[in-house]
This record gives sequence, structure tokens and C-alpha cells, in this order.
Amino acid sequence: MSRPERSRPLWDHLRVSQLWVDLVSRGAATVFGLFLFVATTVSLMRTVVIPRALRSSISDTVASAVIGIAMLLSRMRRTYRGRDAVLAWAGPSIIMLQLITWLVLYLFSYGFLLYGVGGRDYGAAMTQAGSSLFTLGFASAGNSDQTVIDFFAAATGPIVIAMLIGFLPTIYSAYLEREVDVSMLSAMGGEPAWGPEFLARHALADDLDAIPEAFAQWSRWAAALRMTHITYPVLVWVRSARASRHYAVALLAVLDAAALKLSLNTTLPRSQSFGILLHGGQAFEVLYVFQFLKRPWRNRLPFVGLFLGGSEATRRRAGSLPGWNRGMLATEMAADMDATRGLDTTVVNALAAGEERELQITRADFDVAVDHVRRSGFPIDRDLDEAWEQFRLARARYEFAAYEIIRRLDATPAPWSGDRRIPTPVEWPTLASDLLPQVGPHDEPDGGHPDHPPTDGPA
Repeated sequence: MSRPERSRPLWDHLRVSQLWVDLVSRGAATVFGLFLFVATTVSLMRTVVIPRALRSSISDTVASAVIGIAMLLSRMRRTYRGRDAVLAWAGPSIIMLQLITWLVLYLFSYGFLLYGVGGRDYGAAMTQAGSSLFTLGFASAGNSDQTVIDFFAAATGPIVIAMLIGFLPTIYSAYLEREVDVSMLSAMGGEPAWGPEFLARHALADDLDAIPEAFAQWSRWAAALRMTHITYPVLVWVRSARASRHYAVALLAVLDAAALKLSLNTTLPRSQSFGILLHGGQAFEVLYVFQFLKRPWRNRLPFVGLFLGGSEATRRRAGSLPGWNRGMLATEMAADMDATRGLDTTVVNALAAGEERELQITRADFDVAVDHVRRSGFPIDRDLDEAWEQFRLARARYEFAAYEIIRRLDATPAPWSGDRRIPTPVEWPTLASDLLPQVGPHDEPDGGHPDHPPTDGPA
């Protein structure tokens, strides 16, 4: 008698396993698609829409990649102007690649969502997502759930592109407003800009009365720079139209001119000089903190205490100098306390340490500048030892942050602008006083004209 045949199982284990894998993969794809959609939307909102100093990991990754490639390519050029020609592409490239990145991420997010809720394979889901996102319409939905996703995708693509179209005028409007004053500075501050030349040209043109208004205008410019360049970080990498101009170098030159003016003269108006030192110094510090200072994620404890700028000994020494008064120093301390409110301890300690670093401008550099402005007719009525101490303390407040920004941006190698990552010769502006012999002896102010500073002058 033959054995009875064993009955087949009710469920085919192989089919159950395949069904389970399919359910898990589609569920995971749905969750990941939602996550990708939310992350991309948040990145777009933080970068383009919300007018605050908010960072986005996606946007920062794109910017870091573009900047790294641009810096690597620029190192292959032998001259500064060759490097500048390469780096000029960095800012616009960041804007375009951010748009492409957002669109690609939305494409993948909708592809995962369509794969998760529908019965199609992943390739067909991606094709359907691309057709909807870019409003091509060649792929149709298989069910009502997919139709809803297609509607969202069809709205997302045009919205992202429209937002970028609106974003570009905002960026370039801020860029043009920034560059107008930088270009105007070329006439009275030299190209590249240099603080002592700013004072010298105003003295030669018998236009010393215009200096206070110029400093007031640059105070407003520095405040606008601080706001726009932390709200839209890509502006930091959009360079001037000429290699011999750069916004960071221009601001540094104006700050040096204000510090020299306060140090060398006691009769000209001082409040505007103090204002540009305050606003310009804070602009450099804010840009350095938000754009270039590396902060460990595990050490972001809020700062508790009073940040008054520099050490107590430095503040006491500044208070004893005639170029400052108690009201000015109190105002500066209050502004520093307000600016550092909400920052973490790492940031505040870095700023304090930077202000205590040894000044890179030497007394010999200072004497060359003093000789230059004196021979140009600028009134000097203060002892030079005291003036040097005054200038040294004033420049210590902004030199560290300014030099770090200029070095990272590989800005124009102007006098008194620090070193570069690649050793670069200093480019001097045309000194107006050197041209006095060509316009006749009667137009020459008392004291003749200065000798041209050495071509390997102070960096």
C-alpha cells in the first residue's frame, strides 16, 4: 500500500518572504522619501525665504564643495589675477548648483514616495516623478494615491525655479549696492584701497571736510554688509568686477584711515571715525564668526559673563589715551556685550584671543604711513609715540577677524591686508603725491611729496 502524498502548505513560504521584503522596502522608501522632502524644503526655506542668519547642511555642503574645487583650481594659476579669475566663478556657481541640488533631491524624494505607495518598480517611479516635477507629462499615475503625489511634484518644480528667479535679483541688488561704494573708494582710497592713501588724497584735494561724511556712509555700508552677508552667505563669495578691488579690503582700508585719523589729529571731527571703527569692526567679527569660525558641535554652551572687548589692561590703556574718552569706550563695550549675546563660549573666547594677538603692522610700517600723509598735507598734531599706541590699540580690535576673512577669500593683496595662503606680492595703489611734480610746483603742498613705499612693503 503506497504512502499518502504530503499535502502542500497553505502558504508558499517563498512568496511570503518576497511579499515581506517588498512591503518593508516600500515602507522604508516612503519614510525616506518623506524625510528627503522635508529636509529639502527646510533647506530651501532657510537659504532663500527666511531673512535670518540660518544655515542649511545641504546648502553648506554644496557651497563647501564648490569653494574647495575653486580653491584647488586657483592654486594652479601662477599670479593673483589668474587666481581671481578662477575664484570669480565660485559665487555664481554656488547659486546654480544649489538650485540643481534642490531639484535633484525633490526628484528622488518624489521617486521614493511613488515607489512606496504604488506597485511600480523604482525605475518607473523615478520616471513618473521626473515627468511630474518638470511638468513634462509623459508618464501617468497608476492610481489615485500616485495622482496626489504627482500634483505635488508638478507644483514643486515651478515653485522652486520661481523662488530662485526671485532670489537672484535680491542677491545681485545687494551685490550692486555693496560694489558702488567699493568702486567709489577707488578714486579717493586707491586701487587696491589703502587707508593712508585715503587720508592723503583727501588732504591733497583740500577735501578734509568730506571725510566725516565718508565715514558715516561707510558705517551704513558696514551695517548693510553685516546684515546681507550673513542672511545670504553666498554673497561672501561673489567677488568684485575687477581683481584689484575687494569689499573686505575696502572696509579694512576705511577702518585703517579712521584709526590713523583719530591717532594723528585732535582737531578734526571724531564721532564719525569712532562710528566706522565700531560698525566696521563688528561687521568683520560677525562675518568671521558666522562664515569661517569652526565650532565643535559638542561644545556650544552659551556664553555667560561680560565680553567687553580685549583684556582689562588693554581697556585701561585705551582709556588713558586722549584719542578716546570714557563715553566712547562705554559705548563700545555696550555694543560688544549686545553683539555677543546669544553666542556660545567658543566664539567669544576666539574673538577675545584674536584681539590679544600681536599686531602684524609694525612701528616701521606706521612711520612710513605717517610720513606719507604728512607730505600730502594731512594735519598731524599729536606725538608719534602716543599716536602709534593709539593706532595699535584701535587696529587690534579688527585686525584678526579682517585678516582671517581676507586670507580665506584670497582677496586683493593690498598693503596692510595680511598674508595669503599662497605667497603673493603686495600690490600698491598709485600714490597721488608721487604725481605732484608732473602738475607743477605751485600745486604742491608744503612738505613736497613722499617717497614711494618699498614694493615689498608691509603686508
